[in-house]
Amino acid sequence: MQKSFLALSLAAFAPLTLAAEPFCDSGHPHPIDVQFERDMDASGGVTLEMRNAQGRAYKGWDTELNMVYQELMESLASDEQAALKKAQRAWLTFREAETEFWWTESLSGGGTLQPVIVADQSISLLKARVCQLKQYKQAADHGLS
Repeated sequence: MQKSFLALSLAAFAPLTLAAEPFCDSGHPHPIDVQFERDMDASGGVTLEMRNAQGRAYKGWDTELNMVYQELMESLASDEQAALKKAQRAWLTFREAETEFWWTESLSGGGTLQPVIVADQSISLLKARVCQLKQYKQAADHGLS
């Protein structure tokens, strides 16, 4: 009984990492995710180190988002650019509202791991949008937009 309690206690404080999974149907993980996994493993479950790793990953995905967005914009006609800009602004509003919702105790549980949980969700939102924009770029490049 004592061993199982100890194992459960240790598992509860282990870093919240998942193996870097393939990004956007590419068949391989994105370099940002690979580095993030390394950083989270190196954190040793220390909340501050986990938050620092998340901050670096978030910054990386935000940079990637801006790069992919710009590439997509450059491949579109001016009327399509206006539509993308409108969609991106709506997505930014959604992201803010979604993140605010994740700060509720019902979803993220409060406590010291709440910022880690919310940051993980924020990173997931960025990654999903990057993938979505990459798919739009592929469609535009192939005349399927």
